[in-house]
Order: sequence, then C-alpha cells, then structure tokens
Amino acid sequence: MTYFSVLQAECRLALRRKQDIANSLLFFVVVIMLFPIGVSASPSFLAPASSGIIWCAACLASMLALDGIFREDLSDGSIDQWRINGLMVAFVVLGKVLIRWVTFIVPLLVLVPFCGFALSLPPSLMLDTIFSLLVGTPTLFLLAAIGASVTATLRNGAVLMILIVVPLYLPVLIFSTGYVKASDLGVPGNGQIALLLAFLLVTLVLSPFFCSVSLKASAE
Repeated sequence: MTYFSVLQAECRLALRRKQDIANSLLFFVVVIMLFPIGVSASPSFLAPASSGIIWCAACLASMLALDGIFREDLSDGSIDQWRINGLMVAFVVLGKVLIRWVTFIVPLLVLVPFCGFALSLPPSLMLDTIFSLLVGTPTLFLLAAIGASVTATLRNGAVLMILIVVPLYLPVLIFSTGYVKASDLGVPGNGQIALLLAFLLVTLVLSPFFCSVSLKASAE
C-alpha cells in the first residue's frame, strides 16, 4: 500500500459517488434560490448582497460535501491499514480533502455564473467572485475536515459538525466577501487575498494534524 494507491482509490470512489457531489451542488443552488423567492427578487436588493449569498451557500455546501468523508475509513479499518503500512495519516487526509475539493469546486464554478445571474450579480464582479472562491474554498474544506474527523464515529453528527465548523468559517467568509466588495468600490483587495492565503497556509499545516490525531483516537 502506497500513498498513490490510496489516493487513486479515493479518486475512483469520488467519481463513482456522483450523487454525493450532485447533492452538495444541488444544495448550493437551492440555498441561493431561496433568497430571491423568500426575501426579494428586486435587483436593487440582490445585487449588493449577491456575492455574500453565493459565499454563504458555498460554506454550507462544503460541509455537506465532506460529511462522512472518514466514516467508512474508520468502519472498514482503513486507518489501521494506513498505519500498519507506514503511511502518515495526515498526508492521506490531505490528499482525500484535496480530491473532494477538486470534484466540488470545478462544477461549482460552472454554476456560479448562472447563480450570479439569478442574483443580479454585476458582471464586473463575476471574475472577482470566482477568484475569491478559488482562493477561499480550500480553507473551508480543510476546516470542514476537522469537523468531519471529530464526528466520524457519530451516526448523526451533522449538527455537531456545523457547531464546530461554522465559527471557523467566519474569517474566511468575512475576508472573501470583503475582497469582492473592495473590487466593487475600485479599491485594491490585496490585503484580503493575503489574509486568505495566510489562512490557507495555516490550515494546510494544522488541519491534517488535528484530523490525524482525532482519527487515530477514534480508531483505537
């Protein structure tokens, strides 16, 4: 067993579970559609809030995309097999999260222009919104992985996962939407992007470590 074989199997599993990807993307679209239906369909209301709505929907959908990512690994003894074969659990976790992110973000970015149109997102902010999602969503997935590892042994751990992860999402949400707002005002958003990249680097180091500790404790 090698890192490559484990991640190759994860890729095949992710591609076979198209329904899981579709569910998270459908949830993303449904959350966005609730705002024009339930609040107001007026462009004067939706346009200023459109990027924030897209980001809130992306935050919620990312948690759904990672729910149960480690549950089967615990139940079938995969984590013990990784350790027996000398694989670092943290590296495997990082690879699994990266694969889930890629399978989520690619179709999500295809949907963003259509959702932006439904929310009256100004065309001038479309690329800025997409760029902020590219920079910010990896951090969301790494943070969601922590919640998924803590709740991996719970059959109905979605509520606990939300309580753990949502507070961690707030800085990413604030600075991502702040970058889009700065672009709308014609102000450079380099500071917000720098902070998002800093958050990404920190979570890139800490998240696999925390997940590894949690999964090892659950496996014993």
